[in-house]
Amino acid sequence: MALSWEQRAHAAQASLFLGEAVSNGAVFPIWIDDHHFWYERSGDDGPEYAIVDAAAGQRQMTLTRRALAAALADLLDVPIDRHELVLSNMRFNLAESVLAFSAYGEAYAYDWLAQTLNAAEKTADRNWLPSPDGGHALLLAGDNLQLRDLATGAERSLTTDGTPEYAYAVPGAALRQLNRSHRVELPEAVWSPDGRWILTLQTDERHVLPLSLAEYAPGSGVRPVIHSNQTSLPEDPKVTEFRMIAIEVSTGRQIEARYPRLVAVRMNATVFGSGMAWWSADSRIAYFIDVERGEQKAHVVAFDVATGSTRIVFSEESATYVEVSVNVYTKALIAPLPATNELVWYSERSGRGHLYLYDLVTGALRCAITAGDWQVREVLRIDAGRREIFFLAAGIAPTESPYVTKPCVASLDGAMRVLAAAPGDHVVWRPGGMAMMLKTLEGMDGEAISGLSPSGDYFVETVSSVTELPRTWLRGRDGREILLLETAKGDLPEGWQDPEPVECLAADGLTKTYGLLFKPLGREDGARYPLIDLIYGGPQLHNVPHASFANGDIGSGTYIDAVHLASLGAYVLVLDGRGTANREQAFRTASYRAAHTASNLEDHIAAIHQLAQANGQIDLDRIGITGFSGGGYMTAHAALRFGDFFKVAVAGGGNYDQALFWHSWGERYHGAYDAEHYAAQAAKTYAEGLSGKLMLVHGMMDAGCHPAGLFQLVQSLIEADKDVDLVLLPRGGHDWQGYGLRRRWAYFVSHLFGETPPPLKSFDRPLEHTMKRFVASRAKPKKVEA
Repeated sequence: MALSWEQRAHAAQASLFLGEAVSNGAVFPIWIDDHHFWYERSGDDGPEYAIVDAAAGQRQMTLTRRALAAALADLLDVPIDRHELVLSNMRFNLAESVLAFSAYGEAYAYDWLAQTLNAAEKTADRNWLPSPDGGHALLLAGDNLQLRDLATGAERSLTTDGTPEYAYAVPGAALRQLNRSHRVELPEAVWSPDGRWILTLQTDERHVLPLSLAEYAPGSGVRPVIHSNQTSLPEDPKVTEFRMIAIEVSTGRQIEARYPRLVAVRMNATVFGSGMAWWSADSRIAYFIDVERGEQKAHVVAFDVATGSTRIVFSEESATYVEVSVNVYTKALIAPLPATNELVWYSERSGRGHLYLYDLVTGALRCAITAGDWQVREVLRIDAGRREIFFLAAGIAPTESPYVTKPCVASLDGAMRVLAAAPGDHVVWRPGGMAMMLKTLEGMDGEAISGLSPSGDYFVETVSSVTELPRTWLRGRDGREILLLETAKGDLPEGWQDPEPVECLAADGLTKTYGLLFKPLGREDGARYPLIDLIYGGPQLHNVPHASFANGDIGSGTYIDAVHLASLGAYVLVLDGRGTANREQAFRTASYRAAHTASNLEDHIAAIHQLAQANGQIDLDRIGITGFSGGGYMTAHAALRFGDFFKVAVAGGGNYDQALFWHSWGERYHGAYDAEHYAAQAAKTYAEGLSGKLMLVHGMMDAGCHPAGLFQLVQSLIEADKDVDLVLLPRGGHDWQGYGLRRRWAYFVSHLFGETPPPLKSFDRPLEHTMKRFVASRAKPKKVEA
């Protein structure tokens, strides 16, 4: 029996909480010492914290959040819901059976044997950068730096001349604005091994113009509020710059590197945020990597902190752009070996992403550590003593997709082996990775989460596929299985259908592309159904999930969104076309200097025709498309340039013109600014081509993809006398919000299905719950009045 639209709407809402229907799909280990780690899991009594003894191969104990919430409620004399409680800065002391943590801005210590909770002195904070000996911490104080004595709590200023436009140890204003919700302000700096020096920077934006945001619906008052948001654009002659300095801790004396100022690159990150700064073993030489504006050249620079002199150790150039990692959002895949003056360096010089070993004294290349028709995806650990590197490799399993990863170890002399080759995608968490961003909002320290033990003797891996729920193992450094930690269990909705992995040919008829095809909810034999292309058109990511939605990786969001759209009764395709990441260099850079071809809409059209030829239930006369951010950008291009094929398009939060986006993005992917060249990628250039239905959804407080790009596109559509539907979110940032998702769903009902959508409320989402918990965790809970 066919489902009603009310039933489909109910399924659409439930699909957004699909991740909560599976327990223990993701394990995020935080190591206590070389042999013990803890992680949060779902137990019979709700959330709990498990401590594992890796050497014994046993789960040592669990501590329930119910017990902690009850103890905290008794101490504060307030009711506390264990499901809403956010704990941060958690540190287990196994010798004393004490868990130290922070809640509601205060520090506590819980003795789990005595079951007692006491207020404690705050000795650690996510915003503090501790010294090597643990005696001091560096922290931000407005636009300056302060040093805190961790024994006495005394603080003193290290700098005093910082200003908002010339601040110490922070990235540029545009990146700070985008990351404001995370509220983690760790100084951008590195301590020298002997604790005498701090390598840091001063961010100069005195010449950077604002790209202001107008808050038309402020939380209080009626006057709109203007938020200055200094942002460097591709046309700007000068952009955000960094003055590299070393500060002597005892005196505050500064030594500036005698080197041209660095510019913001790689999504406006600093060398510290990108993991591209470190010290020599003797604390005399600081190193940093200078990626030039446009990102076609990168230089490893040695900085003598005694004199300020510098030298370029070695350089790398590219005809497109130099990649120092496979993901521009995460830290570079480099690893210094201070004891031997060596550097492990990531490069695509062979056409594939591999690792190379350099001599930091001479700048000479010693050897290629890895090689072959596969990619290095993550560098997880360098074991200097064993001279081994632990990493994740993609495309190394010949019978699986080139995106699927396996854990490997390689000698720095070149010999390598796969540690776990079971079918499926293998996740071993790296500190500071993209998936850690959400964990930060849940109170965890994204820099402390690690799949590898500090000694490298153990690793924790989660294995899954798009058709199999995750299982998580503890393994020894040789890959041997020690303990099956978790087997995910799911209560999946009635009528659940796994998506189908698909392999297609690109529009060139030669290149393989990979995707997932999700089936319509309530699909019946003999019926024909629309297809919605769920696209991401950014060259810096791949969009197709290759693991379970429950494994905690960033692909979970795409997977769940596809299920949400399939509730309409449509096929949903997720595909990575040419010009997207995590493939060979030629595939990835196919969109270089042509940002509007990332994921290549022609490849999507070719794939949909191939799928329809194989599956007669796909109706080629009813093809829709949607996406957010880079996906919103490409959705608009689909409607404007290929409207004869994509009949209905819903674009969210698009960066519709790279000339209005960060200079570091536009120059990296579309090249140096030239008005005519940049016009080729701007969606507004193609306004005359709109023929189908297009709805644009945008947050007016979007600091990433500025609303100016949206309105300039809309103005071009007005001038072309084209009809466009517009949904503005006055307080919305870079997000659909539940209201935008509701309007998207109803738009497809109306225009792709030709039906009347049922009465709907804005869709509820887990993200809103997480954000509310995070905000609530900042303030002390109030007592209930009698």
